[in-house]
Amino acid sequence: MEKIIVEVDVRITLDYEITPDIIPKNYGRGFISLIKKLIENTDQFLFNEFYNQHKLKPFTFGTYFPHLQGNANDKLKVGNVVKVNFSTSSIQLATNIYNGFLKTPKHFWQNNESSIEFKPVKAFLNPNTIFRKNEHLFKTLSPFLINNEGNSNKFLLPGEDGFIEGLQFSLNECAKEFLGVDEKVEFEFEPVNMKMHVIYHYKKMPTNKGIFRMKAEPEILQMIYDVGIGVHRSQGFGLLEVVK
Repeated sequence: MEKIIVEVDVRITLDYEITPDIIPKNYGRGFISLIKKLIENTDQFLFNEFYNQHKLKPFTFGTYFPHLQGNANDKLKVGNVVKVNFSTSSIQLATNIYNGFLKTPKHFWQNNESSIEFKPVKAFLNPNTIFRKNEHLFKTLSPFLINNEGNSNKFLLPGEDGFIEGLQFSLNECAKEFLGVDEKVEFEFEPVNMKMHVIYHYKKMPTNKGIFRMKAEPEILQMIYDVGIGVHRSQGFGLLEVVK
């Protein structure tokens, strides 16, 4: 594989071989470590900008284990293959992730007695989706988090007090950072087939998983598709696909 400059696509699938085939339920931190390493190995300036400053990051990602078998006490039997689906609105970052994949022949993450070793297999670019309508059905590829405006450690589900306000705040912040829009984002959110899904990520977190309908300006729908929805997007939350 040769290094490339990404010109159009902003969705990349990274295939890795991992060991062991049983990993902790809080495996998300291992994948955060992997993404950080790919960026660090290709663009130290961008790495410092993302991780040494309190700044919203223009990406999200999700993981898919094609040979997932289930739970084993506090661990997961996932097999030795994982697909990391990475999405961003930044051509520069997409290029860095792809080239970082090529430059990083191995990555090892360890936390206490848990560890994951990553060996790259292949990477490929996916065509992006262009939004022209102001309403779409979305499905979560990684569950998303909405927190309470007054308590960032309290996470909310659709129908709970503060959910819409929390979603409003996160949309406003992302629109300001990534689109240069200072006005309040106008939107409608409708759960279609949503459920709570508990994630082990530093602590137990109630996340939102499933299908929802979103009405907003096409550029807002494009934004949540490209960089994710909700909070902690760069930690592997909020990756979406369009339901056709």
